[in-house]
Amino acid sequence: MQELSVQDKRYRNPFVRVLFMVVLYLLFIIVRTLLLLVAVVQFLAHLFTGKPTEVGLRWGRGMSGWLHQMMLFMTYNSEVMPFPFSALGAQDED
Repeated sequence: MQELSVQDKRYRNPFVRVLFMVVLYLLFIIVRTLLLLVAVVQFLAHLFTGKPTEVGLRWGRGMSGWLHQMMLFMTYNSEVMPFPFSALGAQDED
């Protein structure tokens, strides 16, 4: 029989998990606002220069990756919490 690590036991407590879910939802509200800001900046850059900015492209990729990880955790499809609770870009190990 496989022994659960301390980290695995922590996520099995539903009250601890719901606290993390609330924090992640609050972070989601901030990211949603940043997404709108990046979209507007990218549109304006495209409008005036004919192409989006490299910084905006990187921010967009980073935010979409974080949103994907956050949604997987919030819907119980993953036990890996997104940044800032794990390394940026951490993937679920099956």
